[in-house]
Formats: sequence, C-alpha cells, structure tokens
Amino acid sequence: MIWWIFALFLLSLFVWIIFRPLSIGEFESHSNLSTNYEEAIAGVKAMQEADNQNLARDVCVTKLYDHGMQTEHVVILLHGFTTCPEQFNELGKQYFESGNNVFIPRMPYHGLSDRLTDALVKLTAEDLAAFGDKVLDIAHGLGKKVTLLGISGSGTLAAWLAQNRPDLDFVFIIAPLFGLAFIPYWFTKLFERIALRLPNFYMWWDPRTKADNPFSIYYAYPGYPTHALGEFLRLGMIVRSQAEKAAPRASNITLILNDAEPAVSNAEALRMFRLWQKHKRSAPRSGNPDGEGNLNEVHFEKELKLPHDIITPGTPGVPMEEVNPRLINAVRDVHAKIKE
Repeated sequence: MIWWIFALFLLSLFVWIIFRPLSIGEFESHSNLSTNYEEAIAGVKAMQEADNQNLARDVCVTKLYDHGMQTEHVVILLHGFTTCPEQFNELGKQYFESGNNVFIPRMPYHGLSDRLTDALVKLTAEDLAAFGDKVLDIAHGLGKKVTLLGISGSGTLAAWLAQNRPDLDFVFIIAPLFGLAFIPYWFTKLFERIALRLPNFYMWWDPRTKADNPFSIYYAYPGYPTHALGEFLRLGMIVRSQAEKAAPRASNITLILNDAEPAVSNAEALRMFRLWQKHKRSAPRSGNPDGEGNLNEVHFEKELKLPHDIITPGTPGVPMEEVNPRLINAVRDVHAKIKE
C-alpha cells in the first residue's frame, strides 16, 4: 500500500512540475542604431576582437564583406545552431557580388576551436535577443535598408526580430525552430515545457559516430546541450506569445520552408506565420491595402528530398547549384517588388 502512495506522490509531483505556470518572459527589444558607416565598421571590428578573445576558430570569426561605403542594402546572414559564420560564407560572397554589403556575425558560444566545448550550455534566449539587437543596430550603418536571413535556430531569432523591430526592412526566415519534426503538433507545447524543465544533458547529432560523425563539417559542433536547444524553443514560445497579441513590426517577411524537412516542424512554423497573416488581414499596414502583400512564402519542393541544412556547402543531398540561386533570387525579387 505504501508503494502505491509513493508512486501516486511521484506522479502528482511530475504533473505539477510539468503543468505549473511556466514563465517564459516576453523581453523587449532594445535598439541603439549605428548612425554611419564608420561607426558600423567599428562595431564589426569589436565583435571580431571579441571572437578572437573567445578562442573562436579562424573561419568562425564574424565576417564582413563590404564595398568601403554604405550600400543601398546590407544583407545579414545568421548561421544555424551549433555551426558558425563559415556556413554562409559562399552564399554571402554571392550577395556581395550583387552589390550588397554582407554581415555574417557569430552567435554567442558558437564556433569555438574546441568542438566538444560545453560553452553552449550557458546560452539563453536573452543572449540571443541581445545578440540580434546588436547585429541589427550595427547593420544600419552598413546599408540604407536592412535584409536579414536566418536558418533553423537563427530562423527563430529572425522571427523574434521580425516581431519586435520596425527598422528591419526584409526578413527571410529559413526552416525556423518552433518545434521538432518528429514531435506531433498536439504534443509540441507540452514537449517544450518538458524540455525547459529537465536537467541538462549532452546529445550527439549522430549517436553512433558521436564526435567522429563523418557528416559533421569540421567547424561545427558534433552535438549540443539540451538546455541550449530548450532556449531556442523558449525564444520560439516568446515569439508565438507575442504574435498572438500583436502584428509583426518588420516591413517584409518571407518564410522559406523545405517541404521534405526532416528536423524542424513545418507545421509549427506555418502556425506561427498564420498568426501574422491574421493580424495583417484585420489591420492592414499603411501602403499595403490587401494586408498580406508583405508576407510571403517560398517552398523547396518535397521531390528535392533536401536535408535540414540547405546552406552549408558540401552537405550531402543538397544541389547548391539549384538552392543558392533560388535563395539569391528570393531576396532580389522581394527587393525589386518593394522598389516598384
């Protein structure tokens, strides 16, 4: 009898831990814009010096491709979870050759020389938001109009910036992390709560090969602490909570999805996007009478059978000769459409 009472007590404790009110916070964005090109360059150099002090791998130091002056458009490229700025290097050069200044910053605790570092366990949603604000502030000195692309975890950050920053002109949210593909949509919110409650532990991207994963590029981490993943999910929860109450503040938002997505949940990303569309329909933005003209979707067809990472050169199964031009054109088309 006493064992049944003890088991019931443990079950009750588990239910209370999981279902008690969860404070995710809804922190505000704080901007301090760079007013000119020289100030922006100084900001980039300060980030690069900090990267070196943090022992970032050489290819993972914050990158800037600039034309020696402020350009009409600056393109910010935010790398994904456990990788670093080198992920976007090839694509960044192509945006640069199109006449843009290109800014590829390193996210906090990413890209360190020690690929088995446990530094990522320190990452918080607050760190990500502060990093995003800083990057966007610097970018204003590099271009008259600011375009931002983020993939996976940084896609979630891009969504938070789109929700909170009216000075963001164009946002491209690629395969954002609002849920995991293998988690049913009806279980996603509960899974997020559990992920934030559980003790931290380390996960390998490939449990078989672990640190020797042959598909893990040399500058990316072969695994991650679950708390870091939980903080990206928490940032997604914050964006979703904000979007339920208010329209996004960025001017033009494009959601880019891989219809064969194996890792993150397209359903959750679309559910988030539909919240924004609902606000646009009910309160059209000035100069946008149909209420949806500045919300766009781009889909990579399921038949392409693309993996989650469609950015890193050399990723098995990714035809870069097809993917990169489509990403370049997606940005160019939206720029041209708004210019008209």
